[in-house]
Amino acid sequence: MRWDKNIIKISLFLLIFSLSFFTSNKQNIIDGKGSESFQIDNILTIVTTLDTTTTTAFKTHFLETPQAINLGITDIDFRQATTEDGWKKLLQDPSKSVDLAWGFQTDYFHNLEEWNLLKPITNSTLLDYINENIPDGICGLETKHYNDSELVWFGTAFRTYGYTVNHDFLDTYGLPVPITWEGLASPIYYINSDVNSIGMSDPPLSTANTRIYQTVLQAFGWEDGWSILTRMGANAGIYPGSVSTRAAVVSGEVGIAMTTSSYGFIAMRENTDTEFIIPEGYAVIDFCDISLGINCDNQEGAETFLQFVVSPEGQAIWLTKGIDQFPLNELAFNTTLGQTRTDIYELLMSSYGTFFLYFNYSLAQSTLEETVYYFHDTIVVEHTLLQETWGIMVQMLRNSTINSTYFVELIYKLGALPENLECYDYDIYYGFPCPSWSNFAKEKYQTIIDELTRLNEPQETSFTSTSIDVIILLLFTISVILNLRNKKKR
Repeated sequence: MRWDKNIIKISLFLLIFSLSFFTSNKQNIIDGKGSESFQIDNILTIVTTLDTTTTTAFKTHFLETPQAINLGITDIDFRQATTEDGWKKLLQDPSKSVDLAWGFQTDYFHNLEEWNLLKPITNSTLLDYINENIPDGICGLETKHYNDSELVWFGTAFRTYGYTVNHDFLDTYGLPVPITWEGLASPIYYINSDVNSIGMSDPPLSTANTRIYQTVLQAFGWEDGWSILTRMGANAGIYPGSVSTRAAVVSGEVGIAMTTSSYGFIAMRENTDTEFIIPEGYAVIDFCDISLGINCDNQEGAETFLQFVVSPEGQAIWLTKGIDQFPLNELAFNTTLGQTRTDIYELLMSSYGTFFLYFNYSLAQSTLEETVYYFHDTIVVEHTLLQETWGIMVQMLRNSTINSTYFVELIYKLGALPENLECYDYDIYYGFPCPSWSNFAKEKYQTIIDELTRLNEPQETSFTSTSIDVIILLLFTISVILNLRNKKKR
């Protein structure tokens, strides 16, 4: 009986062990030395800022590849994090086991590297494959970042920032198609107080539009950049986010809207009268970068995914309608999907002749709060008064009440900055109108209105103390002359 009990105990133990082995996420593999080891898991973990449309498409296609199937990878856990702090917390925590970081946040990658939260790619076979499929640069900008000759991260796709125009709207109001950022600040794009030619987003509600505003500030300098943005805002209707801004140009509510290239492609599908334009002079490329996380524990799976995203098949996923990004591997256009996206291909080819600004991410980050909330407080909060001021200026220029020289002087006054771009009690008013900034803008705009109002008023004849003195002197002179004449007659 004891022997039978022992057999039962051993059998139960083996049964439990077998069940735990087959129901776990672990897969028995052979390491490079020929000894057996266990892969920690067969689920990849990726921290990202990419939307679910994009991540779902990549996950679906990757899990169907023979490489993923052979490794037993059954899922990708995309951890959505929209802030740098969110990325940092996930990457630095070993228990989170983040294998890869991926998204349109090059500034995040620079900081994460400084915090030693990214792992260089050292697999020579993988490095060769990346170099074969991803160029070292595009439009004069680097696509790969090295540290001491080790590749830390690289771009997998890119997007541009510009504007989408509605040709029917522009034709209706006799407006030209804009080709530069500064052109959007021209008085020619002011229609009237009821119709706005441009659509812009309130920066606290749109990271894409914020990047456009930062581009203008870096391209033209802080002072001239704010002058341009202020006049663009005066020509524009302000919308609560990138989606509503795009919708405005699609519907024909405005003729020009600030958009990314991907939103431009969506708009062109929704309305064939629309067109996405990369502005001449200064444009910005935003790369979708990818890197290994410092606590990557599924190294083989992560490296397999890296190989997939640079392959022609992986790159073609960026061309999916609804994702609409530029792949870095031009072989993606040779795939079945790629051959249907001539619109993206043609814009990509035309972009090669554009001057792309080398965007300073550190500068953009250091001035982010000032950019977002100064725009919000002076252009959005005081938008009605700004448009009224600009409207008076433009109308007086058009009817020749003022000349172009004086108009330029007023432009400087309209875009003038406070001596110190600092919001008092910033912690209290964070995210809300800053009293010092909005009051500054209100006084600035009202001063211009008052000045032009006085100029437009009929001039009444009045005698000043100076004019009275002149008259007395003139009368005295006449009196003297008359006396001299009288003496001669005598």
